[in-house]
Amino acid sequence: MNLRASIVGKMLMLYVGRSSGLIVAFLFLPLYSRLLGSAQFGVVAVILSLQALLVMMDLGMSTLIGREISVSSADDNGSILGQLRTAELSLSGFYAALLLLAVALKFFYIGNSASWLVVIGAVVLFWLLVMQNLYYCSLIARRSYTLGSAIQIVGVVFRACVTAAALYYVSATLETFIVTQLAVTAVHWWFSRLFITNALSSKNGVLLELKRPTLKDALALTKMGGALVLFSAAGAAVTQLDKPIISMFASASSVAPYYLASLLCMTPISILAGPVSQYFQPIFLRETARGEAGAAHKTVIRFALSVFVVTALPTFILWWFRTPIIDLWVGTSDNNSLIATYVAILLPGLAIGAFGFIPYSLLIYSKDYRYQALISASLTVITLVLATVAAVGRNIEAVCYIYSGYHTASTVLSWIRASRLPAVRPYAIRSALLVLTLVLASVSVFGSALYILS
Repeated sequence: MNLRASIVGKMLMLYVGRSSGLIVAFLFLPLYSRLLGSAQFGVVAVILSLQALLVMMDLGMSTLIGREISVSSADDNGSILGQLRTAELSLSGFYAALLLLAVALKFFYIGNSASWLVVIGAVVLFWLLVMQNLYYCSLIARRSYTLGSAIQIVGVVFRACVTAAALYYVSATLETFIVTQLAVTAVHWWFSRLFITNALSSKNGVLLELKRPTLKDALALTKMGGALVLFSAAGAAVTQLDKPIISMFASASSVAPYYLASLLCMTPISILAGPVSQYFQPIFLRETARGEAGAAHKTVIRFALSVFVVTALPTFILWWFRTPIIDLWVGTSDNNSLIATYVAILLPGLAIGAFGFIPYSLLIYSKDYRYQALISASLTVITLVLATVAAVGRNIEAVCYIYSGYHTASTVLSWIRASRLPAVRPYAIRSALLVLTLVLASVSVFGSALYILS
């Protein structure tokens, strides 16, 4: 009973930590918009979009370091800390180059539309946020779920509150927004780094002495994560470029209902299944690395069952009651019927996409980064080309079918690949059969209920 309570408590902390950014954005962005005005808030929206994009494109460092931490023991603290510091150097070098690019753009393109403080401050802010995310992922990989989530929650909420207070009481300007975000993020970054480095700085109670990483080490680690850079870039492109494509080739008015529908349909992946993956992935990686096949099999089964439990019923409820849910969420609008139509198409595919966390964890253990990069890039190109063709024809429903197919194909292809790798084949086959059985059974029950009620 105590073990179950502990697991539930850790899972709840992961859920709150994972969703804290989304909840805070939902609560505070309207306030920022009112305080800053439409013009300045438009710049803030661009900054926040770039922030989300760059956190995903972290040169693969959070995945690389997280994997190594998950499979390591206390005896490996020295090498892990060395890799973490090398990752810091790699990211710092990347953002130094990005800063030079931002300065050049300020001279030749941006002009007076944004101050030097906003341009330079934004790049430094991106660097701190990406580094802080690296430390957060490292803490989660160490299974420090409560500590990592608590730091994340406090940091996100405190940053939002201080920013709102500064805009209200000091000055409602972009400079105030950037400076406040930068100051609070620096504190958040410092605490996150302090906890993870302290956890890795000793071996059997003895402090470790490490040599400083060199530029050669940083380049080697960056090269190792090269495939992950392509993987994350493709993922960011396919999830972010659909709205600009619709706006460019269909119409700007078509974007709003599609955006709201896709945001609602991301619930199974981003909010419901994400924390489950954060909990089980480090456990599975460690058990598999130690050769504990029996325990690893049980973990994969629990992983699959947990993803099904947290996504299946909410997905069915969201699909079935999509019209009243949308009416309650956005209020009375002429677009509500369109949003409901798009949700009906997108949601099944994204629900299947939530199961993709399972084969993704298997491929991470196998270090099959090249395949992930190639399949992600290929699917991204195909999806964006098809979406562009559909948008040119002003067929937004077709875009929804294309993206639903993308998430389904990504999950299925990842599972097929995992089932062909000797190191994880038994786990892939067993979990795939379990998920297939559960999905077919639940769809049959749901379809029968729909038929009877209709």
